[in-house]
Amino acid sequence: MRESAVAVVVFLFLSWAVTEGRLGWFSDTLADAQDQAYDALASLEYHFASPVAPPAGTPPVVFVDIDDDTVQAANISPYLFHRGVLADLLTRVAATQPRAVYVDLNLSAPSQEPVLDRRGTARFPRSAGDEALLTALRAPHAFPVLLSQPAVFGEPLSRFGAACWVTPAVITDSGDTVRRVPRRWADGPYPVSEALFQASQPGGFQCPDARRGSSPPRDVYRTALYGEPIVFHEVPTSGARTYAWPGLSVISARTVLAQDAPVLEPGALVVVGRTDADNLDMHGSAVGSLPGVELHLNALMTLLAYRHPVVALDPIASSLLAFAAMLLAILAAPLLSGLLTRGLTRLGVRRQVGDVFEHPIMWGLLFGAAFLAYRYAGRFLDFALPIVSLELARLALGRRLNQLATKTLKMAKLLN
Repeated sequence: MRESAVAVVVFLFLSWAVTEGRLGWFSDTLADAQDQAYDALASLEYHFASPVAPPAGTPPVVFVDIDDDTVQAANISPYLFHRGVLADLLTRVAATQPRAVYVDLNLSAPSQEPVLDRRGTARFPRSAGDEALLTALRAPHAFPVLLSQPAVFGEPLSRFGAACWVTPAVITDSGDTVRRVPRRWADGPYPVSEALFQASQPGGFQCPDARRGSSPPRDVYRTALYGEPIVFHEVPTSGARTYAWPGLSVISARTVLAQDAPVLEPGALVVVGRTDADNLDMHGSAVGSLPGVELHLNALMTLLAYRHPVVALDPIASSLLAFAAMLLAILAAPLLSGLLTRGLTRLGVRRQVGDVFEHPIMWGLLFGAAFLAYRYAGRFLDFALPIVSLELARLALGRRLNQLATKTLKMAKLLN
């Protein structure tokens, strides 16, 4: 009981240290431990199918994948997707009357090389493909066309009726790693996932007037520090029979371009992006390096499936949930350890080694509770600080390090 009481006090202190960040490198170290704990949960969940589906009435999400087959079939430069082919692709997508379309490509500059005049001023001539894309974007649409920059080939989005600027920026934690859903900062542009989530709602997405203007506001690419944790699932290649995210399907852009009749389901949220081998938009995430478009898809599906508000859960509330899980583990671990000890005693194992299982059982209970919360509720239940608190409590009560090492070795021998 003394050890448990000390662990509670230590946990409250560590939670304060992480939340307030006033202990310098120590607070940073604890925050890094929480990030690593989240990465362990995300990596375990990544290859499973999600048990949670978006509620009935949610429009389907279709990822139009500019994959290796598309790039090779079009016989185009692998570094800049042909603007004329993109114009054809967007025209075909628009024919299905989607709920919204997001294009995860950089369209800020024309595809031609700049030309210098006598004064040294650079001019950017437009290709026929550039002009075709401008024509496709100027066409009237009843749905928003979300773009990753405030201008297309130097022309502000105010000249394109349905176009709206959203930011493709992502939130990175320790290790330059993406773990969180980004949320809108002040009067800046909406992040991709938040804009598409709003488009899925009955009222649809309303583009702020400022995002159609020609002059970007200050701090335009800044988003809030943190949103909810992203629940990561593998985005399969086109033609896969099963999908980890219910409500998400993938179709190759080559398939869309090759069919005369529309192949997309009407009223869908359509995301167009690249995953081919020459795609340069790669980011570190909790589950490894992923194309930027897959980060947006996982963030969107997290919002759609778990119906989270975009604003993250308050750190105090998150700490209280972790505290409750630690108390349950403290109460349950001795009972389970006692049952295990009695079972081992019947098998002839000395009773003195039975107590070495108590803390590993606590660790297992904390990790199991965190995994269930992540998988079924889309919440990150920190299990790193409770484990650190329990071990610091053992040290604070005079347990010597060599005694801890001896018990650990005994447990290892039993397991082997």
